[in-house]
Amino acid sequence: MQLLCPDCRRPFQIDDATWPQSAGITCPSDHKFAVRDGVLEFVDAVLAQRLADFLPPFSTIRAGDDKRLVDPAVYPLLPDAPAVRDNHEWRLRTYDLDVISRLLAKRGRQRILDFGAWNGWLSNRLAASGHQITAIDYFVDEYDGLRARKFYDTNWLAVQMNLEDLDVLDMQFDVVVVNRCVQFYADPPAFAEYVKRKVAPGGLMLLTGLAFLRDPSQRIAGLAALRQQYQQNGFDFFKPMKGYLDFDDKALLAAQGCHLYTYRQLLAANARSLLAPSAPRYYYAIWLADGDDGQPRRSDL
Repeated sequence: MQLLCPDCRRPFQIDDATWPQSAGITCPSDHKFAVRDGVLEFVDAVLAQRLADFLPPFSTIRAGDDKRLVDPAVYPLLPDAPAVRDNHEWRLRTYDLDVISRLLAKRGRQRILDFGAWNGWLSNRLAASGHQITAIDYFVDEYDGLRARKFYDTNWLAVQMNLEDLDVLDMQFDVVVVNRCVQFYADPPAFAEYVKRKVAPGGLMLLTGLAFLRDPSQRIAGLAALRQQYQQNGFDFFKPMKGYLDFDDKALLAAQGCHLYTYRQLLAANARSLLAPSAPRYYYAIWLADGDDGQPRRSDL
């Protein structure tokens, strides 16, 4: 893996085969980065402090809301493990896996960046299919973040890093999956445009879990309530974000060359959204590095 140090920006290379088993790595300027449970903590000192302030209370709230999966046996079976089969959020992830599997079926072994990899469920499934995976996220909780890597038998790289500083990964990928998280940036279409720089020639970017709202007022109110909950527990949102997608975002993504497709399993839900402005319209999007000439056929998706 080719990296740029987040502190000094000096380039260096690490051995993909050995660093997950090491205690840490050191850049040419002697900046040191720990490896815990196979996860490289590749953040500068300022961001490391921000994460240290944010992640413990965030994990406490997630645990209180029963959002963490604490049974290690569940992880290898995700996203359709019996323990989560009735969970709406996990059902949506099974639809993502269906799309991704069909999209990759004819592409051979790919170098894939799992952007916003969370607990690594997708990285595990793609690595099991023979792809070379790099998973990145801010969150490293052992049950609710990248350190859940230890519960899988597959081999993939996990990096805690600033997701708004992708240049520290001094390389490109055949496929970049923005994993249900583009809405968590201040300007989602602009951020999707930024992520494109990590796509190699001939490659593609896939945005999963796009839920567009005609009337986002309920979502905005929900975000305000969530922020109040955080503040009552002594912390705030980790960074500025929009927190939802609207139809202006949809138009901008399309104008930027993203091909938008509906999930075939969610046609009825999308029909309901025609009558209820506050109900989401579900899509995923594909951007191809070589432009429109290579637009995927609907039958392949």
